[in-house]
Amino acid sequence: MSLLQALTPRSVAILGASDNPIKAGGRPIDYLRRHGFAGRILPVNPKRAEVQGLAAYPSLRALPEAPDAVVISLPGEDVAAAIDDCVAVGARLAVIYSSGFAELGEEGRQQQADLVARARRAPNGGLRLFGPNCQGVAHFATGAILNFSTMINENAPADGPVAIVSQSGAGAAILYGGLRRAGIGVRYMLSTGNEADVCAAEAVRAVVEDEGIRLVVLYIETLRQGAWLAEAVRLAHARGVTILAVKAGRTRAGQATASSHTGALAAEDALADAFLRQHGIPRLADFRELIDYAPLFLSQPAPRGRRVVSISNSGATCVLSADAAEEYGLALEPFDAATLDGLSRALPPYVTARNPIDMTTALLGRPQTFGDTLQALSGSGAADLVHVGFPIGGEGYDFADFAGQASRFARDTGVPIAVSVNQDWVARAFQDQGVPTFWSERAAMRGLALLAEQAGGRQARAPSAEASAPVPASRSLTLVTLDEPSSLSELARAGLPVMRHLVCRSEDEVRAALESLPRPLVAKGVSADLSHKSEHGLVRLNIREAGQALAAFADFAATLGRLGVADGGLLLGAQHKADFELALGAHVDAEFGVVVMVGQGGVLVEALRDVQFLVAPFSAQQALDAIARLAIAPAFAAVRGMPAVERQAVASMMVRLGNWMLAQGGRVQSVDANPVLVARGAQAPVIVDAVVAVAAAPAVSPEAA
Repeated sequence: MSLLQALTPRSVAILGASDNPIKAGGRPIDYLRRHGFAGRILPVNPKRAEVQGLAAYPSLRALPEAPDAVVISLPGEDVAAAIDDCVAVGARLAVIYSSGFAELGEEGRQQQADLVARARRAPNGGLRLFGPNCQGVAHFATGAILNFSTMINENAPADGPVAIVSQSGAGAAILYGGLRRAGIGVRYMLSTGNEADVCAAEAVRAVVEDEGIRLVVLYIETLRQGAWLAEAVRLAHARGVTILAVKAGRTRAGQATASSHTGALAAEDALADAFLRQHGIPRLADFRELIDYAPLFLSQPAPRGRRVVSISNSGATCVLSADAAEEYGLALEPFDAATLDGLSRALPPYVTARNPIDMTTALLGRPQTFGDTLQALSGSGAADLVHVGFPIGGEGYDFADFAGQASRFARDTGVPIAVSVNQDWVARAFQDQGVPTFWSERAAMRGLALLAEQAGGRQARAPSAEASAPVPASRSLTLVTLDEPSSLSELARAGLPVMRHLVCRSEDEVRAALESLPRPLVAKGVSADLSHKSEHGLVRLNIREAGQALAAFADFAATLGRLGVADGGLLLGAQHKADFELALGAHVDAEFGVVVMVGQGGVLVEALRDVQFLVAPFSAQQALDAIARLAIAPAFAAVRGMPAVERQAVASMMVRLGNWMLAQGGRVQSVDANPVLVARGAQAPVIVDAVVAVAAAPAVSPEAA
């Protein structure tokens, strides 16, 4: 049975069933009865013969039939036995309200893991668990409400195209209430709690299988099982389903709070951010934004690009919308001659046809101006997105007509439209026509940018993403750090550009190296025990003469001896000029797999933290986009007669590194190439220092040998 099927039970048992519909053990019974559940409701309470007018049973094993789903509303110490009973009677789903598990620490985590182990004893691993410490799940289309949220009483259920998935029960309720108050129907509300078994990513994968779902709103504090979410995204994109997410824990303080709240260590936020961006999942700031932007994604088509046209009857709105468009990376491009010609006929002669379009107060005496402006844009191809701002409306403005024209424009052209307003009655006129409204120009522009981000994410996904296999992470492995020459050799075999170099272990080898390498040279001491050599004085530049190289050889040997570390000799390498120092790295993450990093390099890489991450595999365009997000990126352009940096060469290195790490199957666990020297013009980047860590080969016992 699939997880989606498990969310559609034909019978439900409630352990800890209460006659009081206000208590957690009573609410699901009340909800099931009042909201259309057609299956059997089986209260379990050894102290009562009847609960809320239904026959009650002393135990799960005493039921007259095997329930498909079981709600467990019991003290934490009774949950393990309840899971055993669920397995014994053949239940397929257990929803555990009970708390006192991983959120309390290591002992609770072990008890929680024991629940999963017990559930796995079911035939074919057939018992799935939501929770513990969750508020429950609900499938409103069938009335299968196995949830104790009071928000369901405040906002009557109505089936609709939205699924809510949240690690937080309160978060799920906030989203449900906000969406229902906005008149949007909700089909699923799933709270995953501590995620002993079913995690948010798997829950998303389940609900996108439902062909009635068009939007999934997701709240997570920790992104677990990225492979499930990646699979969900592939299916969602194929079916035209949008996933919007709030990922909490952006700050260290937020991550610490998330850890204590969910009973799990928060994943590195930058990696989650990279994962969501690459998979076309717009990341919103909070619950309010999820609620506010849901109508936009439900009503508007996917844009073809990021060009936006803004239209208003207010000069202030035009200026504010232009500011917001630039802030969110939307392009307010000038109109071509054909579009200008059409707009000149639509607008009064004293209005300049430029973007943003200010219709001025002429709209009051000439209301057809709005429709004519939209008509001029509809056939021009000048807009991928349209913002309309009506900051003030009163007598003389037919907003019902304006709203109808806006709705038809979006439907006929496939160009999304968002409206900013400041009056409730104006907003209602547009909302009645299915046109989303916002209370500021900035909010409307952000919504359009989110639409463009989601559409762009669909197009930019790496074509090989479906085939990526999980790579074992270092969490359970012993690592061996290679010395610099061995690390450079690994990267050279990966096809990455590394500096020409030789390793010298005698004075004769030093002299021979000087004859075969171009000067000037850089000299480095070699030791697998030292990752950072410069802080020990083991790096010298501008080596041109044999005496300089031989002195470095002797001095470095003495330093390594004084430090008590292995002496691997002297590395002599070609010294390269560069305009920029970048850092290029990769590691195998336990949740996300192979992660590649690019950023400002050198000794200040940790201090500057100007870095971007990508989850492999990724496309060259995604690598270029990551480079463009670096704070240093504007300096890569052609400046004052100097040529631009060949960003494509850096992007190609990133793609190659990610694919090579995947192909290693976990043998290589991390790469730190810093610095990567990058020059302006056609000169190729080159790696001049690197540290590679590999998984140690497992020990072989004499018997096995």
